Amino acid sequence: MMSLDNNIKAIFLILLGMFVFTIQDALIKLISDSINIYVIYVMRSITGLVVILIYCKIKNIKIVLKTYYPFITVIRVMGFFLGFSLYYFSLSKISLPEAVTLFFASPFFVTIFSKFIIRERVGFYRWTSIVIGFLGVYLVLDPNFNDFNIYSLFPIICAFFYAFTVVIQKKTSDKDSLFTQIIHTYISAIIFSFIIFLIVNNLNFSQYQLLEYNFILMSWNIPNYSSFLILIIIGFTGVIGFFSLFGAYRIGSPSTIAPYEYSLILWSILLGFFIWNEYLSLKEFSGLLLILLASFFTLYREYILSVKINTDKPLR
Repeated sequence: MMSLDNNIKAIFLILLGMFVFTIQDALIKLISDSINIYVIYVMRSITGLVVILIYCKIKNIKIVLKTYYPFITVIRVMGFFLGFSLYYFSLSKISLPEAVTLFFASPFFVTIFSKFIIRERVGFYRWTSIVIGFLGVYLVLDPNFNDFNIYSLFPIICAFFYAFTVVIQKKTSDKDSLFTQIIHTYISAIIFSFIIFLIVNNLNFSQYQLLEYNFILMSWNIPNYSSFLILIIIGFTGVIGFFSLFGAYRIGSPSTIAPYEYSLILWSILLGFFIWNEYLSLKEFSGLLLILLASFFTLYREYILSVKINTDKPLR
């Protein structure tokens, strides 16, 4: 049985990961008008790889690139890259609090995928919480079909892919180490970024497209040393966040620890307000409260019922 200590450690790792990811998101939004999104991806991945290699060298940890689950790994890294490409792009189009709040459809997706992929038991109350949570997402999204911002859907799509990848990772953790999984994520991000660079450079775009999709289509360059420093910091926050997040889901129950990811919302609201004067409307805030209510009710049910996952088989 999964021990309570493991879940407590996993919760601490989730809280740490969410804090550093807030810093990362804010920095990406700050430079989204001057640096291509895939330059950010490449620099973040290179920085992360250097940090991991140095850490493994110091700790005398063997670097293993081989995966025992090649097909699942390819699906995981592709989903992760696509999802967060959409999320990071959305930061250039909508407010940070809105993007982060919409992304937090992810724990509900995690619960759904946990049911069908790793066969966790999901009862009536947790299904009810999922419905309430998605109602909250709907309120935050506030779809006005006469003037709908399509970019508001991007964090939700990212939430879907993110939840899928963290749950299927449970199936690979018995043979693929945490370091191997993170290295795969970084290497694939570099490869996919350069593929997109080659494709984009061989296409012609209208002036409207160049303006509308500037974050993706602008030339690959780093304008100054301060931008380079920001990219390095983004890289460090990324690797710390990955270590924390993947480590948490390796040792904890996905449906138990997922609600603690909502600590990211508090930091995003604070940074969004003080840096960009961004805030949630009354309807969006009502949706946020429903999302939080649904998540913490799920956590309460886990506590009351003392639900634990049997770990005789690999979970992540």
